[in-house]
Amino acid sequence: MADENILEITFKEITTSNQLFCQFDDHHGVILLDVKNPFTAEDFKAISRLVDPYYEAHGELMGIIINSKKFPYWTSPENRSQYLNFAQTNHFKFKKAALVMGGFFTKIVVQIAKGRVHSEVKMFKYNRIEEAQSWILGTSVI
Repeated sequence: MADENILEITFKEITTSNQLFCQFDDHHGVILLDVKNPFTAEDFKAISRLVDPYYEAHGELMGIIINSKKFPYWTSPENRSQYLNFAQTNHFKFKKAALVMGGFFTKIVVQIAKGRVHSEVKMFKYNRIEEAQSWILGTSVI
């Protein structure tokens, strides 16, 4: 007897040469970024390759989860510009943004972002990915 309640979820994954691990839940429209180093132009292109087709087909994604031990600072003025440009041109694609990381600067970023981006932004302790995903999806953590 077939179980009609089985749901197949597809995850698309990319790891960049900068060690950025991206996992996209195509069913729920949630992307997880596990950040080890500051973002690069290649990282932003990889994120766009995962997110843009979904956005074009379905509209706004449920959310983005950025997991990092500390805020992924930029490496140069050019890199800072790339980072801010990416955030400015893509923040409207996500209903919610979860910053799953530690550090004082992250708290400042969350406060600044709350008034300047479309996404609802919330901070979680480092590696609390399940809590962040639960918040984005509006479910409870088991």
